[in-house]
Amino acid sequence: MMPFRSRHSRVAIIDIGSNSIRMVVYDDLKRAAVPLYNEKLLCQLGKNLATTGRLYEEGVVLAREALARFVALARNMDVGALSVMATAAVRDAEDGREFARAIEREYRIDVDIISGDREAKLGAYGICASVFAPSGITGDLGGGSMELVHLEGAALLNHVTLPIGPLRLLDELKGRRAAMRKAIEGRFQNIPWLKETEARHFYAIGGSFRAIAKLHMQAAGYPLRILHQYEVEARQFAAFAAELAAMPAAKLAKLPGLAGKRVPTITPAAMILEQVLEVTKASCIVFSASGIREGYLFEKLPMHVREQDVLLAICREFAGRLGHAEAYARELLAWMDPLLMQETAQEKRLRAGLCYIVDIALHIHPEYRAEWSMQRVLYSAFTGITHRERAMVALALYHRYQFKLKEEPGVLSLVNQRERAWARLVGTIANLAYHLSGSTPGTLSQITLGTEKDAVTLAFSRGAEALMGEAISKRIVGVEEAWRRWREEAGKP
Repeated sequence: MMPFRSRHSRVAIIDIGSNSIRMVVYDDLKRAAVPLYNEKLLCQLGKNLATTGRLYEEGVVLAREALARFVALARNMDVGALSVMATAAVRDAEDGREFARAIEREYRIDVDIISGDREAKLGAYGICASVFAPSGITGDLGGGSMELVHLEGAALLNHVTLPIGPLRLLDELKGRRAAMRKAIEGRFQNIPWLKETEARHFYAIGGSFRAIAKLHMQAAGYPLRILHQYEVEARQFAAFAAELAAMPAAKLAKLPGLAGKRVPTITPAAMILEQVLEVTKASCIVFSASGIREGYLFEKLPMHVREQDVLLAICREFAGRLGHAEAYARELLAWMDPLLMQETAQEKRLRAGLCYIVDIALHIHPEYRAEWSMQRVLYSAFTGITHRERAMVALALYHRYQFKLKEEPGVLSLVNQRERAWARLVGTIANLAYHLSGSTPGTLSQITLGTEKDAVTLAFSRGAEALMGEAISKRIVGVEEAWRRWREEAGKP
């Protein structure tokens, strides 16, 4: 990273790709970096590269205009360090290094031309940065190439770079569909580790893949318009990709939400997606908004920071901004345990995160706290959490402020009855704890939450009995009802 004059902790990354150029500004170099600004321009530097060997002239003009704006904006935003990286188009073009050196001279920045191997590594690191315990194959599709990595946790086991970016295929084969499909299939033939890997997940990275995911969301009437960790059964999505790959360009152009410049690349991108799902035999596809930029930041973190759970890091930061005590979150988590003995490790992880943000809506008018807290979690830029898990935490926070749902939100379709019961119990216990302690550390340690036969009990240490009252009695009844429902659902095979 190149330091600017500012001492501000903000960091920015400019990614010069084959199809687009993008700048993202983050609040800091940390485990849960918050994107403060994100802008992209489709300039198609890699257009016609396969036939001319050079960067697309119109794209160069657009890219330089964008760079001038991005560098000026980064300085105006008091960015402390700026990184500029370039991928396949600049890497492969005969005038790519000349373009990079000209940029360096004009804007007084350093341009890091990323190798294919490093691009694969950074794309996989982008998944490590934003997905909890990833396992499977990552596929980062740019305009000029696709990087595939076998990933287990933070371990990168195998990788390969394939020259099958949509812009490259369109250029080399003049958009002939049969020829593109044959070329794509051929590129996947001689990668033994890819066929031998038992990959449950295929993690799809890149703008063309995200554009296809957005189209699928619209077609399916999906209730949550968040692309990161949008997960679909692979066979179902392969069928959708096949439809797109066969769709005439005129019909593609009429699809809502698809940028005009993106239309030509959808056909080869859909073909690539079909093929990679067939070859990897993944059971589901997971789309990622996190890629080489996030991987670039992740690579720079110390190992002990990389190993942090990103969801818990985000929740801790939320709590810090709101002035909530971490000590109370830890105390609340342990205090709840006796009523959640049948909880899975995954559910306890979500509960640990929730305990940090359990008072997220206290500054909101009481009439709107339940709905507001649910929406805040559903629509916040959390990572390290699936859509189903996001809905579980959102529902639990709703029940922190409201015992019964006023209406059935669409996101409830993402969770099953067990998960609804878990959310209701966790939320009602959090509500009880708040009314006992006022979220003050040290109070819950004087009260033991437990059960006796079919009843929920509270045992107070000497001097704490005065905390009992009508408000507590009413809430124990609610917790009891939620606990019985949870036992019933958790006990099902």
